[in-house]
Amino acid sequence: MSTAENPPRPLRVDAERNRRRILAAAAGLFAERGVDVSMDDIAAAAGVGVGTVYRRFPDRDVLIEALFEDKLARIAKFAGEALDIEDPWEAFVTFFLASARLQAQDRGLKEVLLSADRGRERVAAIRNTIRPVAVQILQRAKDAGVVREDLETFDIPMMQVAVSSVAEITRDVEPAYFERLLTILLDGLARRREGTAPMSVPPLDVEQFAAAMSRRH
Repeated sequence: MSTAENPPRPLRVDAERNRRRILAAAAGLFAERGVDVSMDDIAAAAGVGVGTVYRRFPDRDVLIEALFEDKLARIAKFAGEALDIEDPWEAFVTFFLASARLQAQDRGLKEVLLSADRGRERVAAIRNTIRPVAVQILQRAKDAGVVREDLETFDIPMMQVAVSSVAEITRDVEPAYFERLLTILLDGLARRREGTAPMSVPPLDVEQFAAAMSRRH
């Protein structure tokens, strides 16, 4: 029989309530500790049995997809809006700051965004739409001469990883401290009339970047 003839029945009120509790608990734990949190820890934080978690979400990837599809879509939206900004420097800064701030505030989002091993098809599809737009934003800024000409694609996410790491260790001391680091980084990325110091090492290529991200996990 067709799906139209037999639409899926909505969850019972208590089942939907448990699903929302699981998602809320996972969102908090993922943001604080990353996506390798155990299903047992998520169940405890949600106040439900681990069996209830597995009934709603058969494995962690299903849970990751349910939580992060919308968050990655926000970053994709930011990228598209930045690309529409006429001024190349403003476009670059807008996207760099929006993406860095979201990742600094959510460790799980950072891991899902930067690792091809996190999530399933819908998450991967959105993640794959972000990179080419980010590359366009960077290239336009380089072509306009407003950022260092030797700045390369994977330098940007590596800087965002650094900002996120600083945000994690300063969260309980000064939650907004990472904003200071963002200011310093942007000042260093801008191309200046008097010139910039040459890079002492080459940029990462795609294989090196993927290997570095995998090693973090």
